[in-house]
Amino acid sequence: MVRVKILHTADNHLDPTMRLFGPREIDRKWDFRKAFDAVVEYALRHKPDIMLVSGDLYDKVNPRNPIRKHVIEAFRRLQSEGVKVFVIGGNHETPRSIEEGASPIHEVEAAGFITFFSKLNEMDAHHIKVRDLDVCVSGASFDHTLRENDDPLNIMKVPLEGDINVAILHYNFESFSIPELWRAPTIKESSIPNGLNYLALGHLHKYQYAHVRRTLIACPGSTERRTFLEEGDPSKGFIWLEIDENGRQDHRFIETPSRPMKMLRVTLKEEDFDPVERIVKAVMDLKDPSLILRLKVLGKLPLNVLTKYNRGEILKRLEGFFFHVVVDDRELEYLHE
Repeated sequence: MVRVKILHTADNHLDPTMRLFGPREIDRKWDFRKAFDAVVEYALRHKPDIMLVSGDLYDKVNPRNPIRKHVIEAFRRLQSEGVKVFVIGGNHETPRSIEEGASPIHEVEAAGFITFFSKLNEMDAHHIKVRDLDVCVSGASFDHTLRENDDPLNIMKVPLEGDINVAILHYNFESFSIPELWRAPTIKESSIPNGLNYLALGHLHKYQYAHVRRTLIACPGSTERRTFLEEGDPSKGFIWLEIDENGRQDHRFIETPSRPMKMLRVTLKEEDFDPVERIVKAVMDLKDPSLILRLKVLGKLPLNVLTKYNRGEILKRLEGFFFHVVVDDRELEYLHE
């Protein structure tokens, strides 16, 4: 039986702005590159027929030249192994205006290594032959003019011209869990057309999937944690999917290397006469040089204790025990006596 092999990734967020990490900024940028490289290496080993990148390959419209060169070289390697790559722009790298210029994905397309669906309000279709099957891949990039209550599939028609039909978009799906920060135009179940085998989504950073009739709708999530909102995600990665000639899908989630994040709350009390020591002792059980720690300090302290609290001293004492420590002490208050 003929099976179409598809690798689906999204939200790689290459070249993110990471000034929060100070001298570790470049190391943190490399985390995102390493996660992307893991996707590429998996594709080179397992040679899918199709690779889908459903938006936010880059974290911004103007990524630095070194990562742009690296991406072009990666897609050149994939093309040389016969992997057909299809990419759309997400909300991060799709320009909002003429002043922002063109999407950086255009230069990868110009090099001839990918097919880029750059239109915003129309889904272009591209056909490829996978053994005896005609596979129709279609997509559109993120449209910043759409409102949150707009359903993109009420505006665009999905081409259903192949034996197997795949569509790529960078929007939410109503049956998925959608955090407040990721609110965006949302596709409704009722707008999923019959005959679509796979809807490959991006935008949400957590792996999720659902079935509507015979259509699999899936979002692989991001390949690396970008904010502390993702610390609870058990893993990061991409999707490996196989669709047989009858349209049946079989998919699994493949993990990528990702840096752990954790938030620890420490509540200081009046009797904590050495608040710095109290905090350091509370944190040391978590020591891990790969961990990004968000330390949330709370409590109400009298003036004689509060004057002994020193954020700089805390960071100095914890240096070397973690990849990076962020101290959030906005809820530490003065106790009026």
